[in-house]
Amino acid sequence: MGFEQPVTLPNLPGMFFRSLFTVARNDQAEAGVQTLRAEFTAPAFSVTQLTRYQQAFDGFVSEVPLTLMYCLAQRVHLAQMLGEEFPWPAPGLVHVSNSLEQHHTIQPSEGFHIKAVIKLPARGPNVSPRRLRPKFTVEFWQQGQHVVTCISEYQVMPKQSERPRKSRERKIVDAPCDPWQKINVWSLGCKVARDYARLSGDFNPIHLHPLLSRWFGFEQPIIHGMYMSARALAEIERHAQRPVHKLDVTFKRPVPLPAQVTLWHQLHEDGSGSYQICGTTDYLQRLEGTFVLAQDY
Repeated sequence: MGFEQPVTLPNLPGMFFRSLFTVARNDQAEAGVQTLRAEFTAPAFSVTQLTRYQQAFDGFVSEVPLTLMYCLAQRVHLAQMLGEEFPWPAPGLVHVSNSLEQHHTIQPSEGFHIKAVIKLPARGPNVSPRRLRPKFTVEFWQQGQHVVTCISEYQVMPKQSERPRKSRERKIVDAPCDPWQKINVWSLGCKVARDYARLSGDFNPIHLHPLLSRWFGFEQPIIHGMYMSARALAEIERHAQRPVHKLDVTFKRPVPLPAQVTLWHQLHEDGSGSYQICGTTDYLQRLEGTFVLAQDY
């Protein structure tokens, strides 16, 4: 099956209102692996959007940061989630990994042609919840040129059960050692999630209020994974004084707010590197990933 005719990518406020009605979906119906496809068009980022994003994450060298492209990709994700073929409620999906790669220079004044694919895993009452991880691939095109690919994986979270929670043993591990370098420490208050929601448009309830996050199994609001990834990317670019053209991240543990975390990284001679964000006192990994600094496109 090919792509359908492209449609204008809907605006976020209307989509978030509509997403509330998806909580009634019966996600226990049995089905095999499926592929959903769609095409969209979207205007260029406004000067205001670019400026606000650059100011929120001080350090970017890139004119259009890769993590900003995820904000547009997530808008595509939500548009697809609202389709009747998507089986799960849109609120409560948890982002578990992401890959962003820039293939050519992004033209800030040009709009986008977007090709989107979702790989839906097999599902049903006998499928382990851990296997319910839809994968979203979004390609961004400008003037017939493929400029960016975003690949995102989400975990479908069951609603909170009535059974009492088991207390988790608090672990402490050793701090990263050479060749890891500590490059920043961040204190994150609850307001950070609300500010980023307004900046990115990501108003997933697990990030916003304890009563909402508890309904999806989190005792406190958790910070957006791509907020953390954007801060890491800005710091890496500031440190290297070069743009990043490929970024991968795996979200290892949620970060309940408030929190204090530390960014560690290592840079190789070929321009590639690794990074991780750990708790400042327990050193447990919250996320880890790799990056490649830009050469010429």
